[in-house]
Amino acid sequence: MIDSHFHLLSMEKKGLDITSIIQDMDALGMEGIEIGLDADDLGPRSERFKAYPSIHLSAGIGPWGVKDGMPPIGKQLAELESQLSRNKVVGIGEIGLDNHHAYGTRQSQTELMHAQLELARQYNKPVIFHNREADDQFLALLGDHFFPQQGIFHCFQGSQELAALAIKRGFFISFAGNLTYGANKVLQNLFASLPLDHLLLETDSPYLSPNPLRGKPNTPLHIEHLYRFAADVRGMEAEALIEAVRANFHRFLAQ
Repeated sequence: MIDSHFHLLSMEKKGLDITSIIQDMDALGMEGIEIGLDADDLGPRSERFKAYPSIHLSAGIGPWGVKDGMPPIGKQLAELESQLSRNKVVGIGEIGLDNHHAYGTRQSQTELMHAQLELARQYNKPVIFHNREADDQFLALLGDHFFPQQGIFHCFQGSQELAALAIKRGFFISFAGNLTYGANKVLQNLFASLPLDHLLLETDSPYLSPNPLRGKPNTPLHIEHLYRFAADVRGMEAEALIEAVRANFHRFLAQ
């Protein structure tokens, strides 16, 4: 199974044994992306996970990079670019906009995101977007900008309009464990309606554990619950969904 988005170091901070988790993932033939969060985390992650070629890495500074107490944007970007020049990644992210937590200002979040979009163009990499209550801003972004390497909208919770435009622009739409929550009927209907060849699934570990594990720290090993639920939503066999997501993921890696 593919897990397109997880955070091993964040799992470790919650007390999980990531060495055991990685070994179990490897034994199961799992593959996915260990996602960057901060300017300086790529080098340490590259060193720790280099023995596992099925764990791909991304690097980026999320919108929390402009919250109070963080270093200046220019300093963070210089560190990120230094680490990108010395380590291999499959994408730039997660980056994006978050109006729920309101880190910094909209202007500072936008400045940070656009600087990293430029890095994605410079390194010819796709982007991995974080969108929390910022649909209007992303609709404008997708309308105004060309993304030659496309990318992923992770943990999608946006509108049908945004999903349709993102797919038109060549993006993949990734759904997380909150798809399994009973109150998320609108999200489930959206998932069922989108073209299969643009869908990915993720755990966003250690967050968003799927039912029946909601409330517990999440790991990529829990993604089987998500695949089975997601397959039921689309009225297909779980194995068929696993194969389709794997094919989509390898198309993403080939971008």
